[in-house]
Amino acid sequence: MAITKVSGDVIANDAIDHDQLSNRYTASSAVTSAAAITIDTSSADVFTWTAGHSSTLAFTNVKVGSTCTIQITGGGSSYTLALGNINGSAGTFNKISGTYDDTSSAKNLIEFKFISTSEAWYQISQIAS
Repeated sequence: MAITKVSGDVIANDAIDHDQLSNRYTASSAVTSAAAITIDTSSADVFTWTAGHSSTLAFTNVKVGSTCTIQITGGGSSYTLALGNINGSAGTFNKISGTYDDTSSAKNLIEFKFISTSEAWYQISQIAS
């Protein structure tokens, strides 16, 4: 069906590209290792740090359909990772696959897909040897 009448503002084809997207889709952020870490999903898409503590992650500013990628480099001291709140309340985290590895210099890539403002599916991967 062809558009024959424009009744409001229209975005031209190819007018939106990577530069116009918000930080939620385009930015990365270095995080300081701590026992409790809050990830503001509106501030970046990729978060990185080297484990120096056993940590519990909480997520804020989650929207339905949000994604979040976390890369944690192992600290080599048997540090653990737990998942806590989403938007200030107990979150539901559905693990698809993978195991967190704190071996020194092991890189853990954890990908979250938020299916609601209180529930996420996630998977953990490491670099193949």
